[in-house]
Amino acid sequence: MSSEGRLRATFRVLGPVELQTATGRVVLTGKQGALLTILLLSANRVVSVRRLAESLWGEPLPSSPSSRVRTLISNLRRTCVTAGDDLIRTQRPGYVVRLAPDQLDLARYLDRAAQAREAAARGDLETAVSCYDEALSLWHGAPLLGIDGSFVQAEVARLEELRLEAVEGRSSAMLAMGRHAEAVTGLTAVIADHPLREAAHGQLMLALHRSGRRADALAVYRRLRERITEELGLEPERELQRLHQRILTSDTALENTAQETSDVTPETSDIAPEAPRHQPRPVVSPVPRQLPAPPPHFVGRERERAELDRLTRDPTTNSLAIAAISGTGGMGKTSLALHWAHDNANLFPDGQLYVNLHGFDPSNGPLPAQVALRHFLGSLGVPAAAIPAGEQAQAGLFRSLVAGRRLLIVLDNARDVAQVEPLLPGSPGCIVVITSRNHLPGLNATRGASLIGLNALTRAETRRLLGRHLGESRISADPDSVAVLVEHSGGLPLAISVLTARAAMHPGFPLSVLAAELSSPSTRLDALHAGDLGTDLRAAFTASYEALDAATARLFALLGLAPWPDVSLRSAAAVAGLPTSRTRMLLHDLEAANLIHQHRPGRYRTHDLVRLYAAERARSDRPDQERTEALTRLVDSYVRTACAGDRLLYPNRPFVSRIFPERSPDEFEDAAAAWAWFEDEQSSLIAVQQLAVRLGMDAAVWRLAWAMDTYHKRCQHEIRIESWQTALAAAERLGHSGTRAFVHWYLGYAYAQAPRADDGLEHLMLAFKLFEQEDDLAGQAHTSHTLGFAWLARGRPEHALPHVENALRLQRELRDPLWEANALSAAGWCHAKLGHYPEARSYCEQALELFRKYEDLNGESATLDSLGYIAHWAGQRDQALDYYGRCLELRDRLGNTYQGADTLVRIGEVQHETGRTTAARDAWQRALDLYHKQHRAAEAENVQEKIRRLAERPSAAAGPSGPAAPADR
Repeated sequence: MSSEGRLRATFRVLGPVELQTATGRVVLTGKQGALLTILLLSANRVVSVRRLAESLWGEPLPSSPSSRVRTLISNLRRTCVTAGDDLIRTQRPGYVVRLAPDQLDLARYLDRAAQAREAAARGDLETAVSCYDEALSLWHGAPLLGIDGSFVQAEVARLEELRLEAVEGRSSAMLAMGRHAEAVTGLTAVIADHPLREAAHGQLMLALHRSGRRADALAVYRRLRERITEELGLEPERELQRLHQRILTSDTALENTAQETSDVTPETSDIAPEAPRHQPRPVVSPVPRQLPAPPPHFVGRERERAELDRLTRDPTTNSLAIAAISGTGGMGKTSLALHWAHDNANLFPDGQLYVNLHGFDPSNGPLPAQVALRHFLGSLGVPAAAIPAGEQAQAGLFRSLVAGRRLLIVLDNARDVAQVEPLLPGSPGCIVVITSRNHLPGLNATRGASLIGLNALTRAETRRLLGRHLGESRISADPDSVAVLVEHSGGLPLAISVLTARAAMHPGFPLSVLAAELSSPSTRLDALHAGDLGTDLRAAFTASYEALDAATARLFALLGLAPWPDVSLRSAAAVAGLPTSRTRMLLHDLEAANLIHQHRPGRYRTHDLVRLYAAERARSDRPDQERTEALTRLVDSYVRTACAGDRLLYPNRPFVSRIFPERSPDEFEDAAAAWAWFEDEQSSLIAVQQLAVRLGMDAAVWRLAWAMDTYHKRCQHEIRIESWQTALAAAERLGHSGTRAFVHWYLGYAYAQAPRADDGLEHLMLAFKLFEQEDDLAGQAHTSHTLGFAWLARGRPEHALPHVENALRLQRELRDPLWEANALSAAGWCHAKLGHYPEARSYCEQALELFRKYEDLNGESATLDSLGYIAHWAGQRDQALDYYGRCLELRDRLGNTYQGADTLVRIGEVQHETGRTTAARDAWQRALDLYHKQHRAAEAENVQEKIRRLAERPSAAAGPSGPAAPADR
């Protein structure tokens, strides 16, 4: 048959497997259909006879599998004779179907999908949607319909993933075009068939939200989260959680239909069944099959395997395809490389080369490139006598021999780019997979390599791997011990292998024995020692550690002393006692060695087991004095930085010059930056305070409590109490009555706000007596002020008023106008709670004038809140809304969302009373969202009840219900 006649034949796999010619259509099923399907899915690539047999029959293979394959090929050729005699060609070590790009619907689909992505990338959304529609029109039902075989399930899943990527790409373009309602229709069908597909859920949420269906969008997330939690024990991806939060808070940026939707749409990858550009040339030696057997148990790594798959199927590359897999020692780099290599060995008919480069071998050092080259050249049939002597000549001969071949080359355990560079082919066709403990960014810069970083396995994957090693029955019998093994193995495959090897040695021992060893940090690394350097986690870490230069190794060890896994650049510099510029360079070296991970700009995290090892090295390699000095610098750094941040959050805080006489250098741009730092460092700050206790730095202990207090009193009441309790013990050890007075005052303040007013009153009265003994009028004034707050917290404004008036008298005597304003505001609040509205307004207006004069925005916002309350209860609702609105504006500017949530509740109450139910609901919903974020369960429940009652009686208006709690002034 002529070439023209052959080109008229087309094949379909995106539905029933069919051959279509000018004379008709043939649907193929059974073994012939399966055989044709395998060849079509590998179109223009040779498929070995062995792979055909394994795919058709699975294990065990029938007798004479090669003969059976030949018979099936002969029959298939007769069935497909109308497509041309040369359709199926014999080519060692198997067979190949040669097709033009337009002869296979899958190839046409991939071409249209690629055009759609390119159009979307350049902003031509109409063309993108049109191309996606053309691509999706090629589907005629479930792919490979009617075909059976061991390969079918995986291939159907792959093809379905391609279809879903196109659906999601089309939806992304439609969202950007504003065609939200159309996007909803298609995405609803997708999630009905794929109820755990998070990207499609995210797009549907966005489409519903932009269509004005906010409640439906939130319901989509709720159903997905319930299903993921129930079936997988996981939470939705972080991007989806962020989208949910933005919809909850009615983020106006989401309304921009031209906005990119990459937050909810994963990138797609090009997977095409095209032929390699270079045909395998005949070899003069046996085809090398050098891959070692992979470890028998393997789970997870879907993302990384997909990236490796992309390299083999990307038809657009004109250069050598290289993947560099990096990760901490014990992370499973070799296991991933070998499992993937064995699964895809059929794609490399010219063979597979493998060499262990021993990049971190503590005894013999890295394997020289010349040794590896001699090994490769011999494997490719070059006699030993013909191998050149020099490395450059060897590398040139190697590149010449592999040019045009389809080879897989695995370079395992590489030290650096210099070691692997001579082993890289010089032309396309081969694929190189490299594993290394170091990141190899130079390969990306010079060779365009794909850099694949391995992280720890998830908890679910870790449990699954344990089950594969030990058997489900054994791990199901002791779930508590298994939970400990999962937790403390840290998701490191090597750690899991060591644990299960020890468990296998003593099958009669309960798993609780291993769990007990792992539970203690002092014995955890010992529990992960199997007596063999090849399976010893500590030895794996040692090899990486000893490859560091002296300065980097010192920093690594000292960071192990920090009592938390997440450190900032500033903290690392303090530990090292070095400038931040030098510390940044050392951290970069540690990151390159995969011993630390920069999970956010300027913030570094260490794997728990790596951190334990670092602490061991600090104890063995660094002198006691150096370790103590490093930790002392760390505590002092946090005290200085927290003080600087607190000055921005509370510029007019009393006694700051007494407690921190030396003003710290400017550490933050503004109050918002300081607030963000406190949020980032909250757990670290508590750990630093406990570290200061252990170091005997009692002054630092109570100063840290002081510096954290402004942040804590806005959002962390229980932590605030614990911090001041720790500070009180330190103050008692110091024995200074003035310090004790300060700490009792603030501990009483924290108790009163918790609210635990009775406990607070006890500490406040003791503080007042200590200030009296010191003749400290300012201390007495501020303690009196706080005593008024504590009595208000108990609901006794009549007891609060005398203390507040005493504070006002003392502040006027001290001629401190700002704290006179605070006392006036507090007196106004007391009168308001007593129902004395004219007096309350008078005090608050005087306070407001002083706050504005001295530019105290915190005081101004609190007083506006009080004036709003007074106007509300005096029946002046429009005036109340004006005061509350100005108060909320100031609190938003200050980042004070804690008290801002309370103001929103009061705004909602006024709006409800005036019949503005929609405005009331909006205010309460905003408050509810903030309460949930702040973990204020009681307040959230109160507002939720208000919203529920509003839904039941939307037109009902009520009298003033008052604020939920007195403001903290």
